[in-house]
Formats: sequence, C-alpha cells, structure tokens
Amino acid sequence: MRSAQNESPPIKLPSAAMQEVYNYVEQFALTKAPILITGETGVGKEIIAREIHRTSSRRSRPFIVINCSAVPENGLLNSEIFGHEKGAFTGATHQRKGVFEQADTGTLFLDEIGDMDVDVQPKFLRLLDQQEFTRLGGNRIIKTDVRIIAATNQNLKLGGKNNRFRRDIYYRLNLCEIPIPPLREHREDILPLVDAFLTEFNTEYKKNVLKISSEVRNFLKYADWPGNIRQLQNIIERAVILTKTDEITFSDLPADVVVASQIETFERPSEASAESGIPAEVRRMLAQISVTEFILIFGGIPNAIWRMLPEKTQSSVIREASFHLLALLGGHEGAIWINGMDKNQILGKVAQRRIKEHGSLAQAAKSLGIDRRTLKSYTQTDDISD
Repeated sequence: MRSAQNESPPIKLPSAAMQEVYNYVEQFALTKAPILITGETGVGKEIIAREIHRTSSRRSRPFIVINCSAVPENGLLNSEIFGHEKGAFTGATHQRKGVFEQADTGTLFLDEIGDMDVDVQPKFLRLLDQQEFTRLGGNRIIKTDVRIIAATNQNLKLGGKNNRFRRDIYYRLNLCEIPIPPLREHREDILPLVDAFLTEFNTEYKKNVLKISSEVRNFLKYADWPGNIRQLQNIIERAVILTKTDEITFSDLPADVVVASQIETFERPSEASAESGIPAEVRRMLAQISVTEFILIFGGIPNAIWRMLPEKTQSSVIREASFHLLALLGGHEGAIWINGMDKNQILGKVAQRRIKEHGSLAQAAKSLGIDRRTLKSYTQTDDISD
C-alpha cells in the first residue's frame, strides 16, 4: 500500500491516442463516479489514476494505492481494505483502520482489481453502492466518502482470471472507463518519453548523458515493447546507469531487448499434442533456417536495424535467440511457442521470407528441403509464380 499527493504532473504525450485518454481524465476527474482504467501491463495506469486525483477537487486529500494481487487470499486483503477490530483473528491485537478509512475524502486506487479476493467482493460491491462498510470482526457500519479508481489488464466483462470477478462489480465500475492503448499503438510518443526518462535519470543518478545515438533512437521507436512504457523506462534507466560516455549506444542496451521482443517463451497451446508441444512439421522447417533468419523473421527487427547493430551486440542477440530456437527444435513436453503463433503462421512467415530471398518458389522450396506444392500451401496464397 502506498500514499502520495501533491505530485508534479506527468509528461503530456502528443499522440492522438493519448490525447483521447487525457480528454477522459478531464471529463471524469470532477465527477464522483468510480473509474475503471484498462490496458496491458506497463501502459501507465497508475500514472493516469494519479493525474485524475491531481486534477480533481480531492487533490489536497489522500491518494492511497493498494495492489489487490500483492495480498494473499487468506483474509488479509479484507483487513487491508476494510480494517479489523481487535480479536477479529489470530494476531489482531489492536483495532486497525483499512484503506477505505485512510482514504476518506480522498481517492483510493485499486490496482489489479481483477485479482480481488472473491470473499472481499460482496463487501466491496456494497461499498460501491452505499459508501459504507464494516470492519473485519465488527458490526458497526462506517460511512466513508472515497473516490474509487480501479485498474486491470484483464477482461472483467468475462469474469477476469478464472472467471472469479463479479460482473455486477464490473458494470458499476465501467460507467467511466478509460482504456489506455499499448505503446506499439502510439509510437509517436516513444521518443518524447525517451527524452523525459533521460532527463529524469540523469538527475537521479547525477549523470551527464547528453544524447542517444540516432541508431538507438530509431530502434527504440520501432521495437515491439511488450512491457510498454514501464519496459521502455527500465531500459533507459539501465542505459543511463551503465554508459561510460555522454551518449547511449547499442552497447548500452541489453541483448534480450534488442533481440526478439517477439521471440519469447510461452506455454504451448492446450490443443497441441501431449507428446510434443511443437508439431514435427514446424520443427523440420525451423531446422532449415539460421539463427539470424530466426531473429529477423520472428524478432521484429528490420533488416536495416540489424545491419546497424555492432558486431558485439549481434553476437549477444544471436546467443540469446539460440536458446529459444534450440528449445523449439527440441519439441519436448511442455515445449515453448513463438509468441502465441499457431503452426500455419510460423510456417507462413518462414516460407514468405525464403520466397522473397530466392525470388522463385522452386529455389525457395529447394533451400528448405520441401517440394513446391508444400511450400506454396504454407503461403496460403495463389499469387506466387513457380
């Protein structure tokens, strides 16, 4: 649980997508209605929640943060949120106020609300409806005046994780919903964020990193960023700490970022064979490509960017990608998958690249050790000449 107030406003991002988010903030901030902020992990949901509080009439009052997924499901979340009376459970040696009382007249931000304990949800629903609750182990009704802002990366309309989140709570929260887009959908904000983080971490670490090389800036702008703004922030922080010059170059970026944001390991799909997570057909195709091809096909790294990488960075990237490729080729039980792609998508990507490289279906098929008809079936198109 964290508390903060009177913080400086965050950087305002220029994209149309984020301008729409700011419009929602402006429209909803002055209301009393609960707000639901949705989006992938790392998009900045708490930043937006703080901005709502900062621009609301409650700005001088408490802003309390609690992460519902960080409290184990053993009754502790009930105590954290609603408080408890002395003797309510073993170890409750004194009365304790919960976050709803601590945030009275202010704002309570419930992060990862989709992970809220099912035993807490009925009391939370009552609080949403009536702004009243009882402490754990007590029976006195306590009135409170709290603005609720909740956030999630789950689909609460479908019940969230394991279908455990009450839909009646979702329908009360989504009256004022603010969806935050992933960073890959507003790339024009990446470089302003990079510059802001550079300034921030120069100050924090007393460094004097004046610039970021044009090659790195170009890479940052077009990388996939599955971890969104948080991942970008962490990368810039690390680079500022590690660089020994006044310029961030590729050698200051970790290989697991330069490689393949797309080349990640996931549990195999449930419908895959129990004997092998990766179909033999896919393994045979992947066995015909080099690690560098694997990176360029599935790693989201354009050829032009790859050619600009220093040899040392390329070597690190190749080493990182080799582990993923070898695991795929192993095909053992509990094997990995390429970023959720199915068999046809994997085969199609390899086929299309080889056809483009060789200029003919016949030569591409020969290079992969398969016949032309099979290769053509992988492309799922008839617009390719033999």
